Amino acid sequence: MTYFRKWLHKNIFPDVHESVRRSIARDNIHNLREISIGVILVESVILSLFILHNRHSLNLYLESILSVAFCILVSVYVAVHLTRLKRNPEKAAGPLVWENRLLILYFIVLSLWGMVASRRHYIEGSQMITFFIVELVITCFVAMPPKVSFPLLLSVHILFYILIYKVDRAANLNSFNYFAMVFLMWLGTVVRYRTQVKNVTQRLEVERLNRKLDELSKSDPLTGLGNRLAVRNDFPGITGNDVAVMMSDIDYFKRFNDKMGHETGDLILKEVSRQLKENFPSKSCYRYGGDEFLVIMTNVTAEDFNKRVDKWLLDVQKMQLKGIDVPLRCSAGFVTGHPETSQELRDLIHAADQRLYKEKRIHHCHE
Repeated sequence: MTYFRKWLHKNIFPDVHESVRRSIARDNIHNLREISIGVILVESVILSLFILHNRHSLNLYLESILSVAFCILVSVYVAVHLTRLKRNPEKAAGPLVWENRLLILYFIVLSLWGMVASRRHYIEGSQMITFFIVELVITCFVAMPPKVSFPLLLSVHILFYILIYKVDRAANLNSFNYFAMVFLMWLGTVVRYRTQVKNVTQRLEVERLNRKLDELSKSDPLTGLGNRLAVRNDFPGITGNDVAVMMSDIDYFKRFNDKMGHETGDLILKEVSRQLKENFPSKSCYRYGGDEFLVIMTNVTAEDFNKRVDKWLLDVQKMQLKGIDVPLRCSAGFVTGHPETSQELRDLIHAADQRLYKEKRIHHCHE
């Protein structure tokens, strides 16, 4: 029994991650919108042709006409609601509670309409395929969880069987085949749902890995700061604002590397970067190359930025690192401006770089 429960849990009623469930719900809503639009078009044409053909005896078919009209009206509501949802990404990213219920309600409405049409066909001795077409369309294009699809399919098929049974005790209906179809259709929904879960899980994993690769491509692995690619990608969000740009580097960094080794040099870079992120927003900090660091802050005054720069330079000098008995020091140059284009922002970076070298010359002259 334990093995059977495990098998059911794994193959029929699997645990599905919330992100996968939400993605499937969004796919279902998209498919439901397409189904509702298709129902509107097809049934409107059929209803129009039927009315034209039977215009002199419409009272004989009033029940069927009203059921089709009701089905069209419900489909219009579903199509309009889901179209609005599609145009509102913020709402579409929400819990979608009403939309999930709408899927079930729409399934029930279409099933009831299919029952009315197929019951009439049964009485007339025709093939009662409308009801089964509705069930197949929904189960083929909508991925319903097995726990939901089974009671839905079973309940609507039992209700339809009762309707047929009241006509002539279902004399012309093979009851075994009829309910066997319910089971087969449900197995179809199980396979459909499992396949959809697998596909969505793989898709989300690929998207996650792509985001990870994108982050890694724009991040300096040693310091965790953005790299030059990150700077270029951030240009559109920076231009059009008041900005302060600082270019800095570590004084005599090559000496530390040559005398103490690259491991010590890496340690210095990481600690200087850590101090940089403590004094400036991390998203504004970049490792521009080697021991050069770039900071671009938007909507900050020159006075406030200058205080941040001075504090950072002082914090660096106060650092005490194992194996380093001389004080570290950084040089920095910064400018402010209001770049409207990427080229103007590049010009500001170049100006900050020039200011940096001016500051370094001043430092060296006083040594």
